[in-house]
Amino acid sequence: MWIIFLVLVSAGSLSAELINGRLEMVDLEVYYRAAERLVDGGDLYRGVEEDPYFHYVFKYSPPAALLFVPFIPLGFTAGKLLYWLLLTIILGFVLVKIKTVFLGSLPMNSRITASFILGIVIVGTHFFRELHLGQVNLLLLGLYVYALALLDKHKAAGFGALIAISIFIKPFGLIFIPLLIIMGRFRELLYFSAFTVLMFFAPMAFYSNPGEYFSLFSSWFQELSIELGDKQELVSAGNHTIFSILARYTPLALIPLTGAGQLIYQLITILILALMLLWFYLKSGLSDRAARMYIILIAIIPLLAFTSYNAFIFTLPLVVYLLFKFRKMTLFFKIVFVISCLLIGGNIYDVVGSKLFDFFWSISVFSWGTIGLLFVMFAGRNKLATSK
Repeated sequence: MWIIFLVLVSAGSLSAELINGRLEMVDLEVYYRAAERLVDGGDLYRGVEEDPYFHYVFKYSPPAALLFVPFIPLGFTAGKLLYWLLLTIILGFVLVKIKTVFLGSLPMNSRITASFILGIVIVGTHFFRELHLGQVNLLLLGLYVYALALLDKHKAAGFGALIAISIFIKPFGLIFIPLLIIMGRFRELLYFSAFTVLMFFAPMAFYSNPGEYFSLFSSWFQELSIELGDKQELVSAGNHTIFSILARYTPLALIPLTGAGQLIYQLITILILALMLLWFYLKSGLSDRAARMYIILIAIIPLLAFTSYNAFIFTLPLVVYLLFKFRKMTLFFKIVFVISCLLIGGNIYDVVGSKLFDFFWSISVFSWGTIGLLFVMFAGRNKLATSK
């Protein structure tokens, strides 16, 4: 039933894009053009005056371009349809793997089916955004969740390979390293390191001169510095990180946070958050505590990284887990959970209109929704940390 629902959502969205002539997937084109340049042994980070696709700026690592080389033989038009299908499959795959990790071999039932359908609905606006742009957040989520399933089965090599691949797309996967250290999973760390080195050198096969390849990383770091430089304004409306939330909506708003002061503030915030996560992990004695911490870390990513709002699709594993546990919640936590889900998925441009959408976006409703989910997970831990 839930598979039919997912297919209908994806097919309906694709039909609307085709009918309206909006199947552009501009971000996918960035990756596709970069893959073409990589195969030609060219410069991935050309200046706009030399680039016929100047409005498509590649900001990712050279190994990231390698992942999109298989799309080249298809051509970009067919590649868009394939990527749309791939992202749809990944969303379904994420749901199945979350069920496997937390519910094991428990047969599908109406509660699980309803949780899957509601999960799709809650992150629906972010899912469509991923499809429309051809973004990589859902691809990353698939890598993270599959890696979690492998970690759960003690398949260290597979876990290390997937996280190594993910960090070359976006370095968010580094957030799992402290958890691995606390768990004492050093084999996973060893494989991660080995596959990271392998991924680093893999695209060199397309370059006759190794120096040309290594120079790409200098250009990449320059792109990163420009990107980060454009995202340092704490009180920016588009900044949905926890650093911005605290700076805008707590007494910290009275303190000018700039330069070294801003850096110190961010480091202190990360330290406090890390201590809270460590406390949560140590307070939980159940066998699935590592998996629960893992999906919490995934959900926290958009609160730490200044990125696009569709990155809040990373909350999906946590949303589905809490849906599994919904009947165990007290009335208070059920209300907080429902409100949080509405904040994460309710700000839909075509539903609320442009003015309300812009207002909700400016106050970071997605961040507040994520904070609400984390509150339910932390404060309601005794109720949730029970048997299946």
